[in-house]
Amino acid sequence: MSRREAREAILSVLFSYGYTPEKSAEELESERVRDFGGREDPYITEATAGVLEHLSEIDALIGASAVGWTLSRISRVSLSILRLACFEMLFRPEIPPLVSLDEAVELAKTYDDDNAYAFVNGVLNRAMQSEEVRRVARG
Repeated sequence: MSRREAREAILSVLFSYGYTPEKSAEELESERVRDFGGREDPYITEATAGVLEHLSEIDALIGASAVGWTLSRISRVSLSILRLACFEMLFRPEIPPLVSLDEAVELAKTYDDDNAYAFVNGVLNRAMQSEEVRRVARG
């Protein structure tokens, strides 16, 4: 499975989480595999668990970077995309932040409304300037 396909699968799990936050990452991933015929993939499992484990840190970064927006105003699709990209920026130093940003913009173009990609791009550009992301990027 390509990394882009994995990100699409993670997006579907995170989107589901928005409606069923009481479920664990393992339950959500099992449902994705069962309901959509997907394959199990270590990156999907790790990233999904990582986003949920670090959700407060990730949401804090999104909140600080989405100037003038509260998390509750952001569409569930965009929020799921932002959470995945911010997870990669904060906790996956082997993935350059610009790659995470570019992939998130492509996901927004495919799965959200026509203007969402510009919003996602703006939020993630601000996030990349944060000290937390810069520290991770420097290694």
